[in-house]
Formats: sequence, C-alpha cells, structure tokens
Amino acid sequence: MNSIINLLPVILVAAGALVSLAAEPFIKDENKHKVLPWVASLFVALGAGAYYLTTSDTFFGLYAMDPVRRLLGVAIFLCAFLGIAGLQWTLGHEKFKGGEAYGLLLLATCGATLMTQAIDFLALFLGMELASFPIYALVGLRRKDVNASEGTFKYFVSGSIFSAIFLYGVALMYGATGTTHFFAAVIPGREGLYGMGILLAIVGLLFKAGAAPLHFWVADVYTGASVAVTAFMAAVVKVGALAALASVWLGILVTRAGIASDAWNLAEQVTIAGQSKALFYVVLIVAVLSIVYGAFGGLAQKSIRRILAYSAVMNAGFIVLGLLLPSYLENGTVQMGAMFYFLVTYAIGSAGALTGIAYLSGRDDRHETLDELQGRGRKRPFVALGVTVCLASLAGLPPVAGFLAKFTLFSEALAGGMGWVAALAFGLSLVAAVYYLRIAFVLFAPAKCESEIKCCCSQSAPYSYLLKFGVAVAAIALLVIGVLPKLALIV
Repeated sequence: MNSIINLLPVILVAAGALVSLAAEPFIKDENKHKVLPWVASLFVALGAGAYYLTTSDTFFGLYAMDPVRRLLGVAIFLCAFLGIAGLQWTLGHEKFKGGEAYGLLLLATCGATLMTQAIDFLALFLGMELASFPIYALVGLRRKDVNASEGTFKYFVSGSIFSAIFLYGVALMYGATGTTHFFAAVIPGREGLYGMGILLAIVGLLFKAGAAPLHFWVADVYTGASVAVTAFMAAVVKVGALAALASVWLGILVTRAGIASDAWNLAEQVTIAGQSKALFYVVLIVAVLSIVYGAFGGLAQKSIRRILAYSAVMNAGFIVLGLLLPSYLENGTVQMGAMFYFLVTYAIGSAGALTGIAYLSGRDDRHETLDELQGRGRKRPFVALGVTVCLASLAGLPPVAGFLAKFTLFSEALAGGMGWVAALAFGLSLVAAVYYLRIAFVLFAPAKCESEIKCCCSQSAPYSYLLKFGVAVAAIALLVIGVLPKLALIV
C-alpha cells in the first residue's frame, strides 16, 4: 500500500510553516513574538499527535514508517518545540522585528523528519536540502553579528560542496543499480561503481552529522548562531542525518546479503553473509576520531555553545559506533536499537540544555560563557534544574536516560568483540562528563557579581512560558525513558 497518512505529521508542520510565514506581515512588530511561537507550537503538537495515526507502510517507495521512525519523528518535534520556545525568548527580548524565524524552523523540521523516513536517495536529498536552507538563514539571523556572518558563510559553502558530493554518489549508485532506492540489487559487474557511490553518499551524511574528520564547521557555526538555533541544530539536524545514515547503512547490508526488498524496518536485525572489513574499519575510524576529538576538544572551552559543539562531535562518534553492533565483524549481525535509543536521548538532552542556557543567559544570549553564567541557576532554579537533568543525561549519570544509552552501547560493543573500543569510549565519556558537570556546577555556584546577576534575572519574563514548559518536558522525558525505556516506543 502507498499510505499518505504516514506523511501527515510532515504535512501539518509544513502547513504551520506556511501559516506562520503568511501571517507574519499582518502582525504588528511588537506582537509577532507573542503570537507566532504559539501558532508554530500548535502545529508541532498536531504533527506529533498525528504519529498515532500512521501505519507501518511506505509511500510510493520513497518514505517508510515503522516504530523506530515514529519515535525519531516525535523526538524531532519535541526538539523543534524547544527551538521555537528558545527563539521566542531570544528574539522577543532582542525586539527583533521579523517573525520569519518560526516558519523557517518549521520547514527545517519537515526536512529532518523526511530524512528519517526516506528510503530513496532522491527523497533523502530533498529532505536534506529542505533541512539545510532554512538553517543557513537561521544561523545568519543576526545580520550585523560578525560571528553569525562567518558561521553562515562557512556552513553554506561547505554544505553546498558536500551536498554535491552526496548527489554525485547517488548518480554513481543509479548507474550501478538502475534505481535510487536504498534496497536495490546491484547490476553484475558494477560492484565497484556502487562502492564508490555509497562511499560518497556516506561522506555527505557524515558531514551533516558533524562527525570527525568532517566536523570542521561545527564549532564556528554553533558559536555564530543564537543559542536557540544551536539547540535546534544540535538535536534536529543530528537526528535527521544519523537516522538517514542508518537507513543507508541498512540498505548497503541488505543489498550485500542478497535480501533486498521494497522497505526494511529499522528495528530488524540483519545478518550479512561475507561482511566487508573495509566498511567496518571506515566506520570504526570515524567513530574513534569523533570520540577522541570531541572529548578532549571541549575541555579547554569556556563558551557553552562551543562546549556542546564538541559534545556533538563526540556523540556523533558514539552513535556511528552503533552501526556495527551487536556483532558486525564476528558473525555479521547488525541491530541498531542501541544506536537509536542513544540518538533520541542525546537529541532531547542537548536541545533541553541549550534552550535552558538561552533563558539563563538573560536578554543577550551571546553572554553564555561559564564565567558569565555563574550563579544564574540560583536566581532561576526551575529552568536550571531542568538544564542540570539534561546535562546529567549527556554525561551518562543514572537514573537519567543517557546512562542507559551509554551502558547499552558500551556493553554491546564489549560483547561484539570490540573490547578496546568499549574501554576507550567509556574512558573518554568520563573525560567529557567533566565539562558537562562543570556547567551544572557553575550554574549553582556563588555568583562573582551579585548585582549583575540581580540585574539580569530580576527582569520580567513575558516570553518564558513556552520555554519553561519545554525544558521541563525534556527533563521529565529523559527521566521517564531512563527508568522505563520501553515507554520510548509507545508513540
């Protein structure tokens, strides 16, 4: 069957984007950030609710739906809601005259969601570009900010180059299979062409995910964007890119195993006859480089955005490692449940933490270094507590979901014959926990300048209702799926 109902969540969010953009010129400047965020949030909530109507089916061989894709979609929509709330707080207090940011964010959400559902390379490319172009504009929203302009330029140029690389890889795979579908049989004699195409496609997706050695844009772009946009990018773009990478990886494996079909459930376990050691070492090198670079790179940073930029690189390494579990090399079995659970917990944790930081930074979120945020949690304890829960999840502390995600990932790596990788990842996760816990400590430490903290935190907060609610939901979600992980699939 070709069920359009599976695209209903995306259609509703796209409708919300169009409504927001169409209504924006007719709303007074002083009211835009009081009205448009609520309109955007309403459509995101409707889109999330629409997942309960979806079925495990495909849409003309382009997009698929299954329980894992449904979970990823709901996680994306929660992170999009946090992005909307953060934008409302930041732009409202900056008295930003435009309201187009909310429509752009919803369009990027649609693109990332389509990436998670895509089972065709052209459909995936459409989602990638729909996610990328609005984010270029969101990063450069502060047009007079030098860091924003630099980040936008770097992201746009490098993103265009790697999109072209991805598309060239798709062209090669089309020549090798005669189709752009993920789960296609290779024409005899064209295996080399298929291998080159799939390598280029993976490189393009690893760039979008911010994994080493293709991470060079992450720190500058995260620093140039507002904290709310950084929260959205760190979560939503990561989920879209890595979910798409998992689908592409699954397509490679089922093709090599000779069991290609029209679609494949992401929750299925695949056994590969004659698995490729070359693929194994490529993924392993990317994972190790990302974990090492991200863990040590964040220790020297004082800007929280740059700290979480290195965190994004490190966690991309953890998630990519999940492609090889539970035992790719030894007996050729792959089951990516641990990877998706880790991905969801990381996305919610990073989005919740950064959105809360935007609030704690006060009116100007460019003041978000460790020294400038010291003591802010004492004046705004509700949001600071939610941020601390999110940081605890990123650090892997029990009982928050991040602990179970890391425990599952490392234990499966150990059981799959990659003991040294599990030990390295565990050790470096402890190193990274230092900079997560340092942020939490600074928030509740005695302020260096009490008068400055009172000035910042005593102001009225007319744009804080969505933000407080979003951070609270993120923290509660991490606690619930950490204690009862099976609830994550009841969506």
